Amino acid sequence: MTKRSIRRKRHNWIVFVLSAVVVAFFVLASARDKHIGLFEWAESSIPGAGAIRLLFEDGASLYPSNTAIKNIENPGVTVHFIDVGQAKSIFVEAPGKNVLIDAGERDQGAMIIRYLVSHGIRSLDIVIGTHPHSDHIGGLEAVIGGMSVDTLILPVIPESITPTTATYAGLLEAVANAGLRITPARPGDTFDLGGGAELAILGPVNDYDELNDMSVVSRLSFGDVSFLFTGDATKRAEEDIIGAGRDISASVLDVAHHGSRTSTHERFLLAVNPAIAVISCGIDNMYGHPHGEVVSLLRKHAQRIYRTDTDGAVIIATDGESLGVKTGKGGGD
Repeated sequence: MTKRSIRRKRHNWIVFVLSAVVVAFFVLASARDKHIGLFEWAESSIPGAGAIRLLFEDGASLYPSNTAIKNIENPGVTVHFIDVGQAKSIFVEAPGKNVLIDAGERDQGAMIIRYLVSHGIRSLDIVIGTHPHSDHIGGLEAVIGGMSVDTLILPVIPESITPTTATYAGLLEAVANAGLRITPARPGDTFDLGGGAELAILGPVNDYDELNDMSVVSRLSFGDVSFLFTGDATKRAEEDIIGAGRDISASVLDVAHHGSRTSTHERFLLAVNPAIAVISCGIDNMYGHPHGEVVSLLRKHAQRIYRTDTDGAVIIATDGESLGVKTGKGGGD
């Protein structure tokens, strides 16, 4: 074999290796972006707590919370982020009460009822409609008409932006037909969910000229674990809640407005300090949710991100000390 042939073969081998490295890099980067489970366990510096570390962490700090993430054998509270596409619906099973926050679009009400019944739920103690947009309150008409509801919490909408949509009218008609009285969302109000679980209303703290900012923001606490539910609150509403001095720290963050860049700014994330962030959004939705800059921020501040478009329903259980996660598409740990 000539020296020229040897050099040519050596050159081809180097090209092959470099090409393989480049291909592997992009495959792994794509996997990371899709959150398909490329994670490993790592001990936190906090005694008795665990944290999840990305294998391909780019050097951003993780701000680990005091909450361990593991399998939960005897949960006291279970929170279901139901997969309703480009909409939102969250169901909370607490020791003494069942809570539904939003119910997706109007044509998804029957599906929400089937989901609840499949989990043995035939009545709801508290229902919250975060704000009167169809992707949040649409299904509540069917839920209120088809299940027993004890307490309905809605924001008090300024007259200048009160909607006149058929969806909102249908909800109010269902409320009247069920003989329900609307409980206004008042920051500072708390609801005992039994067994030490409590739901606190944090917002809206002001009247706004946008319905998204009128979203009911609430915080569920149980032992050392907490969940922050945000509706579609934008950065303006987030800032106002911080300014009101409310405790918004949370082990689990329900990411506002389906991961839109209108919400979830860095100061807010620093105050929340979540272990897990959950984004409710639809597959290939027309809005491009979640927006890339929001996902990048969440990667800096949360240990793990779940998305209903890629993970399906996200169910998070807690015993008051730790969190356990499973998903409808097998993406949980």
